[in-house]
Amino acid sequence: MIYNKGVVLITLFLLFARLAYSQQQDLDMRYKDFIDLETYMHPFWSSTQIVDETVMVIRDGEQNFATLLFPAMEITAVRSTDHSIKYINGKDWILKKGKLVILPGSKVPYFNRSDLVFTEKKAGLSMTGKADSSYVLFKEGLYFQSRQLAVTYKRQRNAHWLGPVPAVNKDALPNTRLKLKKRLPMKICFFGNSIEVGYNSSGLMNGAPYMPTWPELVRWKLGSHFQSEIIYSNPSVAGKMASWGAENVVKLAATQQPDLLIIGFGMNDGASQVSPDEYLKHIRQIIARTLEVSPATEFILLAPMLANPDATQNGLQEQYIHELKKLSGKQVVTADMTGVHRALLKRKNYQDMTGNNVNHPNDYLSRWYAQMICGIFIKSK
Repeated sequence: MIYNKGVVLITLFLLFARLAYSQQQDLDMRYKDFIDLETYMHPFWSSTQIVDETVMVIRDGEQNFATLLFPAMEITAVRSTDHSIKYINGKDWILKKGKLVILPGSKVPYFNRSDLVFTEKKAGLSMTGKADSSYVLFKEGLYFQSRQLAVTYKRQRNAHWLGPVPAVNKDALPNTRLKLKKRLPMKICFFGNSIEVGYNSSGLMNGAPYMPTWPELVRWKLGSHFQSEIIYSNPSVAGKMASWGAENVVKLAATQQPDLLIIGFGMNDGASQVSPDEYLKHIRQIIARTLEVSPATEFILLAPMLANPDATQNGLQEQYIHELKKLSGKQVVTADMTGVHRALLKRKNYQDMTGNNVNHPNDYLSRWYAQMICGIFIKSK
């Protein structure tokens, strides 16, 4: 049989296009009116143009301020996170010495310092604080994102990211890498708590800009980059800890025979003061019980973001990354979101990146989650 090279190439192109199209159908496509996923998934650590970084304006005395991750050379847009309001340079804000300065009389929303931690409980807006007789401002949904700003800017040339960056280790996760390289169908399963479910992502919360959850971003990016079919499942459950994961991993995840299992417990363990040794034991059990059913499965262990230091949920989360790294090897890789969040908090406020002001990421911090996972497989330019 004689094959026409051009016909073969066109056929392959159509096949991959159809595959990418079918994967897109599983996403809520409303985001396309607001954001470009390829732009949103370009790694922050290697981007000169920062798109839709979120900030919360906080008033301390008479001064309004917002904190960008990098000193800005040029700010091209300051708008509400749902993109419905564009704030005006010279009227609402100015760029001064690399910083975003909010002008007097601006209609930009803000919080006073006293609004964030207080002593008298507010109905529907309170969570018990860490200090005695204190409360922390708290609300689920899009309450906090509706009061944050999305800033697009060009960072200064001498501004660099100093936090963790994922590395492409070709010797780790070899089966997953091989399937992606050969454009074979690949099963990926996310297994964790509310952060893995995607709580406070605008798409899940049914509000603009309808950004997909970070696990969906991972699936989309790996599928589009490698032109591979990513078979996706996410049996994560809000409020759960690693002990629950160990008890339920076989029936909820391992029986699916995933090529890659991304384990994301830790936020609730830390809040419950689960010791690092006990936490490590449960993560080991999740891995061991999965391998009994699915010996070829490979793992990414996701160290959790940090809880609001003023909230009771702030516990032992920061200690778990050291335990997870003990499990790293050819079949297991660790993604250090703890270190990422710690580095971000050296330059930004907790309220810049939170979805509920206690223990969930907003769209911006969710993008860091997705970019860190994809960076294990895709080398950033």
